[in-house]
Amino acid sequence: MAERPGDSFSIPPGYGFARLGLQSLKLRANAFDTLQIFEHPRKRGPRRYIIGADVSDGVGQDRSVAAVHRMGTIEEPEEQVALYVSDTVTPSGFAFVLDAIGRLYTDGDQMAALLAIECNNHGLSTQDTLQLHLAYPGPYYVWEYLDAGKAADRYSKKIGWVTNSRTRPMLLDKLYHSLTNIDPTTGQTDLLVHAAILREELADFATDTTLAEAQAQRGAHDDVVMATAIAHYVTWRLQGGEQEPLDARRARRHQEQAARVASAGSAWRGSPRRASRCSPTRDARPATRSPSSRSDGTVRLFVFGPKGQHMDDGLTQGDGPCQWNWPPRV
Repeated sequence: MAERPGDSFSIPPGYGFARLGLQSLKLRANAFDTLQIFEHPRKRGPRRYIIGADVSDGVGQDRSVAAVHRMGTIEEPEEQVALYVSDTVTPSGFAFVLDAIGRLYTDGDQMAALLAIECNNHGLSTQDTLQLHLAYPGPYYVWEYLDAGKAADRYSKKIGWVTNSRTRPMLLDKLYHSLTNIDPTTGQTDLLVHAAILREELADFATDTTLAEAQAQRGAHDDVVMATAIAHYVTWRLQGGEQEPLDARRARRHQEQAARVASAGSAWRGSPRRASRCSPTRDARPATRSPSSRSDGTVRLFVFGPKGQHMDDGLTQGDGPCQWNWPPRV
C-alpha cells in the first residue's frame, strides 16, 4: 500500500495490506503490486465507491487493474481515489486483492464497493473466487440489456462486465467525454484522475479511424485505461444515466450560483479575489475538443498539461486558481 508521506490514516488489521515507507518505495522499480491511494476512504458524508477491474493471466504480459472511483455528486465531480496494478497476480489471486480493497472503501451504510469485473476471459475466474471462496459482501454490477424495449426487461440475471464490439464504443465515448468536458466555472473535468500510469497509457491511446477503434499503440498497454473506462461507465449508470447527466446538473448549478451572485453584486463564495479569477465571464465557453494529429496519421485523444489536467490544443493554463484545480499529490 503506497500513501502520501505524513498520512495519519491507518488500515485496520485483517485487510492484508502493509504500509510502504518512503525508502521502500524508492527501491521499487514501479508502483506495481501496490495500492496507490489518492484519497482515503471517507468516514462521513454521502459517498459511494465503484471498482472497475480488468483482469490478466498474471504472466507478465498484460496487467490486472483495479480502478477505484468515488461517485460524483452535485457538489463535486467523480474522482479516482485508488489504483492497483499488477502483471504477476493470477486471476484467482486478484480476487483476494479486490476483496480487500472493496471492503476498505465502503459507503455510508458500510456497504462494500460495487465490483464491475470484466468477465470476457480471466475475469470469470476472479469473480467466481470472490463468490465461491470469499463471500464478497458488496454488490456486483448486474449486466443490462440496453436494447430492451421495456425498463422492466433491462436487467439480466448475470453479473460482471463484458467488453465487445458493441460495448467498447460506449465505454470509450463516456470516458472521452468525462476527461475532456471541462466545467467553465470550476475548471475541473467530469472525472478527476491522478495516477501517472493512467496518464502514460492515455498518451499512447490513439486511433487512425474512429473513437471506437482507439487502442494502445504498438508496445504500449491500455489495461488501466479500460479498467478506468469500466469504472466510469458503471458510475455514470448508477448516477442515473436516463436522467439529466450529472455534469449538466453541476454546470447548471454553477451558472445559477454565478447569476445569483452577479445580481446581488457580492463576491462569489465570499471571496472577491476568487470571484474575479473564477468568474464565468472570464471564459464561459466549454472547452473545444481538438485532438492532436500525429505524423503517422493517428490521433492522440488525450493531451495533458503540466499538472495532469486534460488540455485540448486550444486551451491555455491561465493564471487563476480554477484553471488547474488539482490538489497536490506527493
